[in-house]
Amino acid sequence: MPVTSFNIDPKMDKTLEELKQHLGASSKAEVIRKAVALLNVAKDAEQADGSVVIKNRRGVEMRVIVK
Repeated sequence: MPVTSFNIDPKMDKTLEELKQHLGASSKAEVIRKAVALLNVAKDAEQADGSVVIKNRRGVEMRVIVK
């Protein structure tokens, strides 16, 4: 598997750690892989204006700009 490395700031490190715990992921790299997979799904669902519609737990729609 190819290896990539990059620097992140403390705020991003904290976010990755929180997501790791929330998702039960084994590593921050796993969190990043899941994030990229989710962004790929969003890309496939992208509207003409670059947005994606997401429904929250109550069924309320939110439009998120991806592009």
